[in-house]
Amino acid sequence: MNRRDRLPALSLLAQGLLQILWHGLLHPSPALPAALVLAIALLPLCALLPAALHSARRALLVGGIVSLLYFSHGVMEAWSNPAERGLALFEILFALGAIFGLRKTPKPA
Repeated sequence: MNRRDRLPALSLLAQGLLQILWHGLLHPSPALPAALVLAIALLPLCALLPAALHSARRALLVGGIVSLLYFSHGVMEAWSNPAERGLALFEILFALGAIFGLRKTPKPA
């Protein structure tokens, strides 16, 4: 993995770990089984697996697109759920890291 791909890759990994920590350990749903909530929360990241078979760069591109979902969820939770606002802000941060880490770097002159 080259240097420019590290930020989005680490952001996506952190996003997955955050989902496990958030929905599995810190704030599990009282109405639904934790395994079901985790499966739903991690499902968008599973879209990276077929893309990763093709190329690592394509997987990161798909990860950037998937991160838009996590960004939207994080904004919604930060706005509406004060008890989980800190976790939601981390979700926003990791999503932005994956999205902006994929920017095209200019070629040296």
